[in-house]
Amino acid sequence: MSVDVEQRIRDRAYAIWLEEGRPHGRDADHWFQAERAILAEAAAVADVAPVVAVVKAPRKTTNAKPRAAVKSIGPEATTSEPTKARKPRSRKPASA
Repeated sequence: MSVDVEQRIRDRAYAIWLEEGRPHGRDADHWFQAERAILAEAAAVADVAPVVAVVKAPRKTTNAKPRAAVKSIGPEATTSEPTKARKPRSRKPASA
């Protein structure tokens, strides 16, 4: 029995002794009563499933599209299609 459990039993037995009006010669009864209560509490805690925290992934803060995967450069990875050049944005005429 660990020191912590034994101390809890001792404290509970003392509380029972006080509740019963401090009777003389009933220390073993109080000890066993406290021991049963503490061990029952420990068994009840062990039967309860552990609580698992759910951690959500951080939200994306941009609306940017993901970049395409970069292909390895080598003779087998070359393509015959040229990359398309982007058309420059047209500018709005300045207001007069």
